Formats: sequence, structure tokens, C-alpha cells
Amino acid sequence: MEFGLKEFIIAIVTTNKDMVGGSSNAPVFYASDEEHLERLALLISKTTTGMVHDLEGGTYIIVKH
Repeated sequence: MEFGLKEFIIAIVTTNKDMVGGSSNAPVFYASDEEHLERLALLISKTTTGMVHDLEGGTYIIVKH
């Protein structure tokens, strides 16, 4: 039997300046526009081998599955 943490949010990338970390331990990265948002999400996912999920409204999360 295998135990351990397997799925978690690595980062939140958003253009929403009102977004705050809240109870999440994941870092929040603020992008200046939609192009910057997509680029940040891509670079973070590549370096962490995470998957990008679009939450719409200018917010992506990068998740480790």
C-alpha cells in the first residue's frame, strides 16, 4: 500500500489583483495581462512538471497530479 501526498496545488497565476493566498499554501503570481498570464503558467508548469488548469476569469492553477 502506498501512502503520501500525491495531488496538490503548486501555484496560482492570476491577473486579478484582489486575489490573495488565503488558506492556501500555494504561492500567488500576479500577471500584468493575458499574455503574461499564459507565459507564467507555462513556465511554472514546465519547471515543476505540473499541469495547468484554467479557472477562467484570468486565473490558472498549476497542480501536481
